[in-house]
Amino acid sequence: MTRKLSEDETLKLVQLYGENECLWDIKSLNYRNKEMRSTALQNMAQQMQIGGLTSTEVKNKIKALRATYYLELDKIQKSTRSGAGGNVYVPKVKWFQALDGFIKNAIVKRKTMVSSYCNLFILFPS
Repeated sequence: MTRKLSEDETLKLVQLYGENECLWDIKSLNYRNKEMRSTALQNMAQQMQIGGLTSTEVKNKIKALRATYYLELDKIQKSTRSGAGGNVYVPKVKWFQALDGFIKNAIVKRKTMVSSYCNLFILFPS
C-alpha cells in the first residue's frame, strides 16, 4: 500500500524516526545492527497505525524525507550566500524543524572534488 501521508502522519513518522537512533545516528552502537534496524522499522510501521503500511514502505518514506530535507537545506544555504538577497529561505513543510532537531547533528559532510580536477584523469584510447 503506497500512498501519500498527510502532514500529521508525516510528522508522526519523523517523531518515531527520531526515537530510533539506530536508524539515523551513525555514532550509535546499533547503527550497523541490521536486525535492530529492521525491528525498529517494523515497530514504526505498527505505531503509525495505517492499515497495510509495511516496514519497507516506512524505509522508503524515510529515504524520501531525507532527500527532501537535504533539498530544503540546500535552498537555505543558497539563500544565505552573498548576492542572494536579504530573504533567507524558510522551509514550508511542517516536519522540517522536527527532523532538523535531531538529524543535523548526524549529518556527515563529504568533501567534493572540483570537476576540472576530475577531468585531469580521463584517459583517451589511442
